[in-house]
Amino acid sequence: MLTLEENMKKLVICAIATLSLAACGGDNAPENNIAAVSDADLTGNRGRVLSSIQVPGYTYIEVRNNGRNVWLAGNPVEVAEGDVISWGQSAVMHNFNSTALDRVFEEILFVDAVYQAGDAAQQVASAAPAIENAGTVVSAESAAGYSYVEVETGTGKVVWLAAPVTEITVGQRVEWRDASKMTNFSSPSLGKTFEEILFVSSVK
Repeated sequence: MLTLEENMKKLVICAIATLSLAACGGDNAPENNIAAVSDADLTGNRGRVLSSIQVPGYTYIEVRNNGRNVWLAGNPVEVAEGDVISWGQSAVMHNFNSTALDRVFEEILFVDAVYQAGDAAQQVASAAPAIENAGTVVSAESAAGYSYVEVETGTGKVVWLAAPVTEITVGQRVEWRDASKMTNFSSPSLGKTFEEILFVSSVK
């Protein structure tokens, strides 16, 4: 027959084992398991972070999206591998040369904002009025594979665009699409920093 002391030891051992199992079960809970989000759920402007690189003024993020790996570039944001994120308006740029990384991206999305899953700010952003997308060219110059275009919109506001090289002349009426706003963008090729610039997929 077990003594009282031996019974107490058995109870303590059982309690420790039970707590250990519970802790292990918590680690595998769906909300903490990034594998619980499948490729089928990562569509549209939603993706899972594979890697990220911070450079002055920007964050480059590699995500799994629509069954493939995609790079994003946007204003500084803290993300971690495995995070499920979404993003706002975007512009696709091809053969983008990042001097900060000394790397050419065959394709990259410039995004105006990045949101953590469930971020209420996304709903506010999606409800924001669309940016004007037409105006008259005030100035234009090309460098490092891109055209930088200064445009006066119909409301008299002057905006800068960055687009794939396009033949543009001053005084021309132009329209653009898929605009993504970037702030404090530095262009080493022009030796200029833009307080605000719209990356656009095309200008016509």
